Amino acid sequence: MAKSNTNNTAIHGPDDNSLGVLGSNIIIRLLVYYFVITIVAYLAMKFMPAAMRDLIMAAIRPLTGLSTEPVTNFSTPDPRVEALTSRAAILMAIIASLAAIVNCLPVSWTYMFTRQKKGYQQSVVHTLILLPVVVAVVATIVRSSAALAFSLAGIVAAVRFRVALEDSRDAVFVFGVMALGLACGVSLEAAAVLSVLFNVIVLVLWYSDFARTPPSLEGERAQKHYEKAVAIANRTSQFVARLDREILDSMAPAQLDALQARLDKQKQKFGLTAEAAEEEGPRFEGRITVHVGDPDQAQPAVEAVLQASLKRWKMVRIERTDGEARIVYAVRPKKGQNLESISNTLTNEAAPFVASVEVERWA
Repeated sequence: MAKSNTNNTAIHGPDDNSLGVLGSNIIIRLLVYYFVITIVAYLAMKFMPAAMRDLIMAAIRPLTGLSTEPVTNFSTPDPRVEALTSRAAILMAIIASLAAIVNCLPVSWTYMFTRQKKGYQQSVVHTLILLPVVVAVVATIVRSSAALAFSLAGIVAAVRFRVALEDSRDAVFVFGVMALGLACGVSLEAAAVLSVLFNVIVLVLWYSDFARTPPSLEGERAQKHYEKAVAIANRTSQFVARLDREILDSMAPAQLDALQARLDKQKQKFGLTAEAAEEEGPRFEGRITVHVGDPDQAQPAVEAVLQASLKRWKMVRIERTDGEARIVYAVRPKKGQNLESISNTLTNEAAPFVASVEVERWA
């Protein structure tokens, strides 16, 4: 199931073709990752010097179920933590933080992979890795003291942590890595299980597209969006203003010239050039060229005057130059009126949008 990334943030993970199968298949990458981590941990403990191994085991024991001593409860400190030497206590914090990174790194890969379609923020990915490290170390500190736990709760209440999340699933990922960080400071076995199960569940939901909107409802929703777009397009002034705001403002002069050339060709297909208007003979008697600053704002006001003053008119083209634009109309006045009087009416009633008006009568 191929999903494309719509965010400018590059995905270093599932889409990294330089890694071959590991880069393109998230499932194989996760299986290889967990297998390698397990083998490395086993070999490190087996071939490590006895003194170092004893120190590490003393530091790990409070983080696992390897001890037969009673675990900590809410009212008394954990005896396993109080019995640690200073070196072992420091090592326990280091192990908890490394375990948080090891367990949350695959979660960040899964997040990037499943967010390719809508894109993601790099800051959120960094949060998924850094936040559990902080939580894990804090958990190793407060587990030996109920007073520290209450103090931490007060600090968190005073300093609120916020991150801009675009999707509710982002909040689930942040909450998940917080739980992983807490587990790394309390129970490494629970952290490992949670890391694997979390990734498995997310990938199953993503691949199965669980709870997707039924096609019938999607059709109704698409139809409503289409009708709304057509309604906006039919309101000429709103459509032009939106086009100018979202597209034309970001184009370079050379791009605007190329666009104007394409528009002229398109107009020729429908006979909307000045030459085509002139060939219509008695339908039009002349041409009015209106000089304006902003044609998007001036056009509705100009055409309201033309609608009231002329028998027949048609907008031929809009010519844009530096700081000025010209709107050209093929026109036929009503009986008893002439093009000069219409020019004066435009100058007066369409002000301040109209700078000047030129009139040309065809023979």
